[in-house]
Amino acid sequence: MPKLSPQALKARIAVLQKQLAEAEENKAPSIRKVKDLMKKLGVTLEDLKGAAALSQGLRPRGRPRKKGSEKTLKLAERKVAIKYRDENGNTWTGRGKTPRWLAEAERGGKSREAFKV
Repeated sequence: MPKLSPQALKARIAVLQKQLAEAEENKAPSIRKVKDLMKKLGVTLEDLKGAAALSQGLRPRGRPRKKGSEKTLKLAERKVAIKYRDENGNTWTGRGKTPRWLAEAERGGKSREAFKV
């Protein structure tokens, strides 16, 4: 970009300031319309903030929403005892999908009970 002279920069700033003032003037009537509509509908800024928070996955006070119920969360946080272990140290609690090491051993003819802890 070519360097502009100080006079050219001042002229450019004046044009931009005029454009900004026009944009601000155009914004004022719209703001008045929105305020009037909010007043007519009984909507407050707090209502809008709460709606914005909910649409962003936040609770009304700005805390993130938890996935699942609190009971489910407590169950997921618990430590579960290991029920199966192989000679290589692989373990499984018995919850969820059967791990590959155990599925392969079962296909090889071993019983799941052979790995029971």
